[in-house]
Amino acid sequence: MNAGRKRSFCKEQALDKAMHVFWENGYAGTSVAHLTSALGINKPSLYAAFGNKEQLFATAMEHYMDEYAAQIVDRLTNPPDAPLKERLNSYLSGIIEMICDRESPKGCMFVKSSCESGSIAIPDEIRSSLKDMGLASETALSKLFEAEKLRGQLPEDTQVQVITGYLLSVTYGMTVLAGRGQTKEELKAVAEMAVNLLPGIG
Repeated sequence: MNAGRKRSFCKEQALDKAMHVFWENGYAGTSVAHLTSALGINKPSLYAAFGNKEQLFATAMEHYMDEYAAQIVDRLTNPPDAPLKERLNSYLSGIIEMICDRESPKGCMFVKSSCESGSIAIPDEIRSSLKDMGLASETALSKLFEAEKLRGQLPEDTQVQVITGYLLSVTYGMTVLAGRGQTKEELKAVAEMAVNLLPGIG
């Protein structure tokens, strides 16, 4: 019996656990003690594996975007031959499934973190990173709508920046409502109405 053998440490699993802690509590509401407890390691091991709390949050957010957000965003363009309305409904449905998933904290980690970013408790580097991510999402949506105008899926006089802001407002609002206990069915009704109100789509 090897009593002195160290417990194996899977960095990928630890990162996923850290992501869920930040997702649940936010950056300011998460302490190093919360993280070490959830990951089952001590502070030196945490710092050795991920750096400080700020660095771990940044890595956890990237992990979240890769594991959760990217798959949902992909629905906006796939299948490419599907009508825009169908893809938008699929996109919003994916968001609803995620923010209401009982296996994960309610809401969207990115949206929750963005809402928190105005706090003085959030480091400037994280605030800047979240802002860049938000701008990237906005740009991606704008490019999508511009492309759909060229394909004839949207009227020529569509104000792309307006409907981009509208859709982002809907997605941000839904994650807040999910945190307040709104059900999937209630949010799906909101999403359906939101898509139907878009010019040239409903």
